[in-house]
Amino acid sequence: MAGLSEAFERTGVVLERRMPLMHAPGAALAVTDDDETLGVVVRGFADAASSTPVRPETRFQIGSISKSFAAIVAVQENEAGRLDLHEPVNDLLPWLELRQPFGSISMHHLLTHTSGLAIGTEHTGDAIVALRRRAEVDPGFAPGERFSYSNDGYKIVGLVLEHVTSRSIAELLRERILDPLGMARTSPWITSRERLDLATGYAPVFDDRPAHREHPLVPAPWVDSTSADGSIVSNVLDMGAYVRMLIRRGEGPGGVRILSDEGFHRLITPYVLDQDSVPWHYAYGFWVGTDPADGRRYLWHSGGMVGFTALLRVDVDAGLGAVMLVNGSGNRSATTTYALAAVRAAIAGSPPPAPVDAPDPLRIEAAEAFAGRYTGVDRAIEIRADGSGLFLRDGDIEVAMELDTDALPTDAFLVPHTELDRFYVRFERDATGTVVAATHGPDRFVRGDVPSEEPPPPQEWAPFPGHYRSMNPWSPDLRVVARGGALWLLAPSEPDGDLELRPHPDGDFVVGPEPWRTVRITFDTVVEGRASRAVFDGAPYARSFLP
Repeated sequence: MAGLSEAFERTGVVLERRMPLMHAPGAALAVTDDDETLGVVVRGFADAASSTPVRPETRFQIGSISKSFAAIVAVQENEAGRLDLHEPVNDLLPWLELRQPFGSISMHHLLTHTSGLAIGTEHTGDAIVALRRRAEVDPGFAPGERFSYSNDGYKIVGLVLEHVTSRSIAELLRERILDPLGMARTSPWITSRERLDLATGYAPVFDDRPAHREHPLVPAPWVDSTSADGSIVSNVLDMGAYVRMLIRRGEGPGGVRILSDEGFHRLITPYVLDQDSVPWHYAYGFWVGTDPADGRRYLWHSGGMVGFTALLRVDVDAGLGAVMLVNGSGNRSATTTYALAAVRAAIAGSPPPAPVDAPDPLRIEAAEAFAGRYTGVDRAIEIRADGSGLFLRDGDIEVAMELDTDALPTDAFLVPHTELDRFYVRFERDATGTVVAATHGPDRFVRGDVPSEEPPPPQEWAPFPGHYRSMNPWSPDLRVVARGGALWLLAPSEPDGDLELRPHPDGDFVVGPEPWRTVRITFDTVVEGRASRAVFDGAPYARSFLP
């Protein structure tokens, strides 16, 4: 098909334009229909130190896309009559002893992220050890009441499948999915052995602050994983075979059935609305819905590991799917969406759309809305708008503020200066939408010349603010600050921004404003008026005296 070559050339241009905004040296993208891979785009390096280029065969960790594989095995067991998806998991795994004050948690609730369990902190490589924390804290809401993403929930899915089948989750994935689909270059586990044939994962050099474009990349820490929430290593060619099975509603090559048509329907039924990502609903291991941007129905899932990110996106009506694998982080949605649009156009005999430009982090819509003087307790800052640019002046420092193009809301900005870049600048608005204040780490500034009145937190909380570090590569750094009479958790790994700590009758703190939140933090080992340790959702952090 003559137009396909141009479609993939233009997709390569789009990827090249976005790479400078990604914290990654390389990426691979493939598009397939229900019969074959139509094309592959690769850019950058699988290993930057040796200048090894990314190839179509280069393997990456796919992260949480692995959840859909586990969900398929669960539906297979249900179809075979060996697993009731609505049976309480405490009955299936009596040792688990999940607290269930609002009703029984079932596999259905785990598969749809409606169990009320916390997301988990990944502070241990063993699923069973990680899940002991879930037996110590009540779920946040009644099972089925709402969506709340939980890696720990899918760890339990894997353990249930192992119990029911007497096979490891890795064996199940290979026997039930990888081998039947001919995914010979895909591994169902992440172990040190896989490092011999895998892209090097990368992360920004600083793990204690938001990443911006000036931060160089370094090889990310290595993490083993054998649990069902994210343990697969693959390449875009093998993942194309997986996508073809999804397009064919559970049918693999040669007519082999991975799932029956009824089982596939159960897999992709939209069970629950994701309130944070309207209009997307979650099925079993996939988000499903109609994208308001183009009115098309999609089936998709993202993935993130230490040093890797991924995205799988299936255009249900067109019978096309795209997979993008990255040895670092960065927005994948724009590139995969463009690739599918370009290929659709080529198939229809139309010219592919013009390659879209990458967003300019320095271009800020309605920049004037933020401009003004902001006064804090000890100092004031100036926010100046210049056309579509926004500048912060703090004493003798003036720096251009940047949008984080990787998903943060537009009222949060990077401040790329060595004296200021540990925290985002976040703006607050009143009920009319007017910007009234700004925060930067422990400081809050009110718009205008009137000094901000910041009540101190209760005296008994005085030992808790500080900088805490962990050996956990998923979330190595967090800071607790006192601001506005409350304590706040600030961590680069937290996508929801600054999280208020609400005191709990048990003596610890609930992390975040929502009443259904289950993540807790507690402080102990107070020495000379300062807590030496924080325990965040079961993961220990030691106080750091580094700035």
